[in-house]
Amino acid sequence: MKPPSLTLSLAPAGLLASVASAFIGPVAHAQTTQGTLEPVEVRAARSTNAQAAETLEQARQDLARRAGATAVVDAASFTDGRAATAVDALSFAPGVLAQTRHGQDARLSIRGSGIQRGFLMRGIWLYQDGIPLNHTDGSADFQSVDPLATQYVEVWRGANALEYGANGLGGAVNFVSPTGLTAPTAALRVQGGSFGQRQAHANLAARSGVVDGFLSVSRSEQDGWRQQSGYRADRVSGNVGVLLSDSLELRGFVSYVDSSMQMPGSLTRAAFDANPRQAAPNNVALKATNDFTQTRGALRLTWQPNADVRWTTSLYGADRDRFHAMTMGILQQGMRDSGLDSRLTAEFGTATLTRRLVAGVSFARLSGDEWRYTNVAGSAGAPTGRTQLKARQNTAYAEYTHGLTERWAVQAGVQAVQARRDLGNLMAPAASYDARFSGTSPKLGVLYTPSAQSQWFANVSGSYEAPPFGELVYSPTQPLARAQGATTVELGWRGRTDHWNWDVALYRSRVRRELLSLTDATGAALGTVNAGRTIHQGLELAANGKLAAHWALRAQYLYNDFRFDNDPVYGKRRLAGIPPHLLRAELQWQPTPAIAVVPGVEWQPSRTWVDHANTVAAKGFAVLNLTLKGELGAGWSWFVDARNLTNRRYAATTAVQANARGMDGAYYFPGDARAVYVGLNWRTR
Repeated sequence: MKPPSLTLSLAPAGLLASVASAFIGPVAHAQTTQGTLEPVEVRAARSTNAQAAETLEQARQDLARRAGATAVVDAASFTDGRAATAVDALSFAPGVLAQTRHGQDARLSIRGSGIQRGFLMRGIWLYQDGIPLNHTDGSADFQSVDPLATQYVEVWRGANALEYGANGLGGAVNFVSPTGLTAPTAALRVQGGSFGQRQAHANLAARSGVVDGFLSVSRSEQDGWRQQSGYRADRVSGNVGVLLSDSLELRGFVSYVDSSMQMPGSLTRAAFDANPRQAAPNNVALKATNDFTQTRGALRLTWQPNADVRWTTSLYGADRDRFHAMTMGILQQGMRDSGLDSRLTAEFGTATLTRRLVAGVSFARLSGDEWRYTNVAGSAGAPTGRTQLKARQNTAYAEYTHGLTERWAVQAGVQAVQARRDLGNLMAPAASYDARFSGTSPKLGVLYTPSAQSQWFANVSGSYEAPPFGELVYSPTQPLARAQGATTVELGWRGRTDHWNWDVALYRSRVRRELLSLTDATGAALGTVNAGRTIHQGLELAANGKLAAHWALRAQYLYNDFRFDNDPVYGKRRLAGIPPHLLRAELQWQPTPAIAVVPGVEWQPSRTWVDHANTVAAKGFAVLNLTLKGELGAGWSWFVDARNLTNRRYAATTAVQANARGMDGAYYFPGDARAVYVGLNWRTR
């Protein structure tokens, strides 16, 4: 593998510096006359705890402006446990289905997005600090996300992610980093546990006048419960912010990830029942791995002349290298993504009548190379393929909120997307393609706020997803897949009181041309094609709060009803891979800050179909967990996180098939056996 290199050139920095110098003079003069912001010295002197609380509360208020389903997840809700993977961070996020395949490999889906994806993710846009983490073609993975370098997570379900111009069926997830203004001066964490799990993490933060900075360093590794399931991830990330004036901030972000992950593969039911710890035989013989490095940098310029106007422009670049040894061969990639995003938010109403405009554009580019080889015991053998990849995605979007009364507001928005996927097959030129996509997605919603504690919302919206390279495969007998679209109707209720938070959403999506791997009427495999109409509908419930003195409850429930809509081959059968019911709940008893006892359950009461033909299913299960945690004083805290107390054998998730014909196959990913993780945290006050 070639070493990673940062693709950001000096041009973005020069451009931002020019923009900043152009603004500094006029903005400083405007602030002298308006005087709407606090002096810089006051902001710098405020405590990090106050800044962090204010930033989190502001994020909640901003997402509550959406006439649709949104949520904010405070990092404190998951860093008092194992917090080693993205699944740990998002397990209780409203509307999010997060399942571990093995190690740090996960399935993440919102409202049935990317159902069949077994490699990378589709249908959800991941952001870090509002800057895209996805590849330009829409695919994404989790190795670049460090839950311990996160202050909070924002979740937009479906087209409610229009705030960032995201266009997938599932919406968007934004991991927000601490800064020198919101993080403690120093924080340390050590953790260890079952199956050789070891983790160490350190944060440093500093503030001086108009400059602040944050640095995070972590190493996480585990030998793995299953054979061939170990992983290691080293991550470094940081940001530096400079107040160029009272209203202009320039912040730079850098990160580096070096991740190695063994791949145990899925098992047949017979092998699962005999020994769930074993890996698939070929995965061991061929040393299946997914090794990944990423170097990423970004510059973000924020202009906020007053509390009603905010203009943010970001330039970013990422260089990613992958060595993926699989049973069918070796895939080696070198990918380079870059982009520009500019977004304006303006409010010009009154205290009782909202008038709010969000408008933005984003331009993203990808260029990359792929090499394919035969797999010789984990090493590259004879070359079997060479392709050059180019992708573009340009998006323009706008949304306007108009307050009719103090309690009623309407929202109208639209998004336009142009995308290109250009694949040059150097070993088989006839299999090359240059595909172009364009689409427009409207949205209309209403927001009703009967009191300061609750809101009702309803909307109808469209979504549009151009296929990623992984699902846009040339076939001499099938046309290239077209873009997937959907129309979604949503109704919801959310609220916050001094003791309770709740979130309820009911939705129905009519999906057009869903990207699925199917078979024809004779049972012949078609590969990834556009299905006929499918229906995605369900119920999302989440709540947390105090039951009584010393007692608290946290729970999430999903009902997922995804099915074909009178398909000529599959009729009205359910789509595979997503459990119809999922309940996660925790009950906490905390008599003193020194000790809290938190029993929990993850329950899938019904079977999950393995194939779209509904001939093979994975059994339901219930897993019991227990967390003990507390504070030791002087900034110290501890936890003991026990998983699967009854040592239940269960399939955590499955590999999605078109038609298994009722026969056993390698479809099941065993969940981890009983495990215990112990951690110690320290942070300055």
